[in-house]
Amino acid sequence: MSRVLITGAAGFIGSHMTRACVDAGYEVHVVARPGTDDSRLDAVDGAFTRHNFDLQSEEAIKRCLSDVSPEIVFHLSARPRRREEAELNDAKAGIREHLNALLGLLGAASVVRHPPRKIVRTGSLAEYGSAPTPYEEDSRELPVNAYGAELAAATHFIGGLQARLSFPVITARLALVYGPMQSTEFMIPLLIERCLAGQHCVVRNPGDRRDLLYVDDVIEALLRIADAPVSTRLVNVATGMAPTMREVAKLIVEHTGADPGLIEYGVGSTGGIRDFRASTARAKDLFGWSMRVPLTEGLARTIAWRRGVLPPISSDGRASRNTV
Repeated sequence: MSRVLITGAAGFIGSHMTRACVDAGYEVHVVARPGTDDSRLDAVDGAFTRHNFDLQSEEAIKRCLSDVSPEIVFHLSARPRRREEAELNDAKAGIREHLNALLGLLGAASVVRHPPRKIVRTGSLAEYGSAPTPYEEDSRELPVNAYGAELAAATHFIGGLQARLSFPVITARLALVYGPMQSTEFMIPLLIERCLAGQHCVVRNPGDRRDLLYVDDVIEALLRIADAPVSTRLVNVATGMAPTMREVAKLIVEHTGADPGLIEYGVGSTGGIRDFRASTARAKDLFGWSMRVPLTEGLARTIAWRRGVLPPISSDGRASRNTV
């Protein structure tokens, strides 16, 4: 690779990918919507070229691809979580953000003079939903929410269009990714923050199992997929293991030195996916990739980073409750 274009570069995974590509010496171009908070990119500011436009603009993406002529496109732009809204407005927004933006990108790449050699797109294990575990790439998807359905639909659109494209498009279905710079809207960073602050937290579904993958491993996988001479429509990027949320919470308590009594464990279930894990054989066989950072080490790294960015904690004697 010499020149890459990254969509969603200001996001959690996108910012780590941007840093990795800069460190590797690539010519890096990123796409970010005007007004996007790009503070995650501060450490590499000036080492990449930013293109400010919304991916909903097909003309803008076509112009960008024509000007940049990237060898590889990392399409990482997708909102990972959306609240349910009346009249299914959340699902309608997902169609715009996932399907329309993807089709605009593929359409533009198909007509520019120098199309990319490959497009690597991130999906999610949520696409499999309630399918039997461990999830296999050839499993029939049974998504249980709009997010999983949107991503699965996009994956199938790519499959239906691949014969019309001069470049392969590979979807990497990711496990639940965690690590430095992740928003506290997600369980692991929120639980870490609460433990470091000495605040109460409720783990609602401690028996649920989740395949958790450290962000550095994700970046290595995506780079290998992009650089490999082989191709595939779909590949799981996961650990193949799924600790319970109780086990994860106890590890975080141990690594932060928090009082175990801060954590309250619920007795319910999400009513959705109880066991969320994937087969990793294809990633290993085709791309020589497998998880390298074990959960204990990944949590320790994430906690160390969080300690470095937390503001001083002041206690007013009241216990704050939060639920994950």
